[in-house]
Amino acid sequence: MSQLMATAWNLLEASSVDEYLGDPVFDPPVGDHQDSEAINLVFLISLSVTFAILMVMLVVIAVYVTFCSPDEAEYDEEVGVTGSGFFKRKRSGILLDGSFVTPGEFDDEQALLEQEALELPRMSRFETELYHRCREFQKMCPPIVKEFGTYTTASDKQFIRDRGIQSYYFLPSINDNVDQFGNFLPSFIVQDKLDVTFTKHNASSSAVMNYPLPYNKKDAVYFEVKVFRFPAKSNSIFSCGLVTCPYPYFRIPGMAQYSIAYESTGKLRINNAFYASKLLPRLEEGDVVGFGYRYRTGTILITHNGKKMMDLTHNVGIDLFVGLGAMNAAYTRSYTRDGLLEDPDNISLREQILASDLDQKAPRVLNEQLESVHDPKDGNIKSDEIELHVNLGQVGFVYVEANVKKYAFGSVYGEIGVPPAYNGDEIKKDIVLQKGEELPPKYPVDEMGPLGSKITSSRSEGIPANVGEYERSSSGYDRDNNQYGEETPVHKPSKSKKKNKKKKRKSRK
Repeated sequence: MSQLMATAWNLLEASSVDEYLGDPVFDPPVGDHQDSEAINLVFLISLSVTFAILMVMLVVIAVYVTFCSPDEAEYDEEVGVTGSGFFKRKRSGILLDGSFVTPGEFDDEQALLEQEALELPRMSRFETELYHRCREFQKMCPPIVKEFGTYTTASDKQFIRDRGIQSYYFLPSINDNVDQFGNFLPSFIVQDKLDVTFTKHNASSSAVMNYPLPYNKKDAVYFEVKVFRFPAKSNSIFSCGLVTCPYPYFRIPGMAQYSIAYESTGKLRINNAFYASKLLPRLEEGDVVGFGYRYRTGTILITHNGKKMMDLTHNVGIDLFVGLGAMNAAYTRSYTRDGLLEDPDNISLREQILASDLDQKAPRVLNEQLESVHDPKDGNIKSDEIELHVNLGQVGFVYVEANVKKYAFGSVYGEIGVPPAYNGDEIKKDIVLQKGEELPPKYPVDEMGPLGSKITSSRSEGIPANVGEYERSSSGYDRDNNQYGEETPVHKPSKSKKKNKKKKRKSRK
């Protein structure tokens, strides 16, 4: 019996254990390692996607900063930081004309010598001297060819920000033109900082601005030159454009290295004293010529009477100065009759000259002084005066785009602002200033002393009304010795007084 009960109890325990083991709650997890692998896979995929998105964003930012930023981080604080980096755009070293970029190499030097041998014999002695003098000048004082914005110092930039357009002006004429007595004969006169007048004493000269083109935090910077005075048949020519510094003061822009200019003859001259292209209209009195510089592409644009003519010279990344120049064409052969007839670009002018030669009654096309070449050593020929006014943005531009996009050099008065106005209305309100006009001041005869006692003026009468006489009588010495109007006798001690003094001395003894 006991054995039977023991066997039943064993069977009951075995069934309970089987039920316990068969319970799904207590069953060991199946495929746990598979779930962990799925979680790891999802994590890796999300991490890869995030990393890819970050890389795409970095690439987009890099492209935007390099090519599409409008201000380019204020142009690296106006190129104050010149360090190199991945996001810093590197400007090309290509300058205005490829033939003068790397002087000194064999090919360029040989080509230049061949060009000189061909062109110099065609020029006048005056032109030849200017050419050799210019080459010697630029050997002794080479042009400053540095990255844009590096010419001005921190103090210069602060001064430009403070004063705005008022900080710009043209440098005065060099004292190298004198008469037989040594008197200075200026080649040009600067008026109101930006108005240049080339005088009758000018043979060949140029005026350069004191600061280079600024960075105005816009797409481009722009200026205009108005031809205020220029005779119809002038014996002089002029040019306006951009130059480097130092520039030969005796050479007009466009004829020396690293310069570009629009000539009054309608030619575009770039770094070349021998050849210029007839691409633009001839300039007359009242015309307006504009030059602009685009920061991002380094492009120079030219306008004529508010109309854009062309874009030039990409990747120009150097400091350029506004330059004006004029030359007496009577001393040259290139701009007199023979040179104009040989010029292949002057087709219409050549036809007019030949037509006037056939018809003697027809008006002459050229100035009489340009019919032949003159030598300044044989006699001075007075140049026709030329007056040019430069607009940096102090007034509205003729070129509409420059007004809309604000291509000016800056604000008119800078950050300091307009100076206070001293007009007549404010002065009339000031009582002290109004009373100051009453000279001499009318002081009262009797004045009260510090203790209430009256102080009588020692000289209440005879004060001269004239200001000059009043100043003379300001001191006691002048009051006693100077004479005003009628002569006043000088009082001398009488003899009786002298005798009384002697008696008193004897009595004391």
